[in-house]
Amino acid sequence: MHISTFEDLLSAAGAQAEPQTLLLAFARAEPEPDTAPGAQPRVTLVPTLCVDKAAAAVQSFGQLAGEADSMGQPWDVMLVTSLASEPRDASRVEQALRRMIQLVREGRMTQLLAFDRDGELLRQA
Repeated sequence: MHISTFEDLLSAAGAQAEPQTLLLAFARAEPEPDTAPGAQPRVTLVPTLCVDKAAAAVQSFGQLAGEADSMGQPWDVMLVTSLASEPRDASRVEQALRRMIQLVREGRMTQLLAFDRDGELLRQA
């Protein structure tokens, strides 16, 4: 399935044979300090918050954005992947979230979808 919106992601998760857990990382976009004068500034994503949610419990992008905002951590980008989760294994989810955060820190996000604060898809996996 081609995912071009957050709603597509929720539909794809709902269509899976096993219930899905969404792994979410909220990150702040920070300019890299060593950008050469006159060059296009590069941006580094710095994770500020991560959480897992049962896909079936997520109604919309706005719901997640509102929950993230209520935590008081600034963010510019929401990165998402999913994990088959029946039965839910807390240690497996925790390990997957840690791996996801490490991938973001390393700039290796090929398996993640990225959405801006308006819910617009920035990059596809």
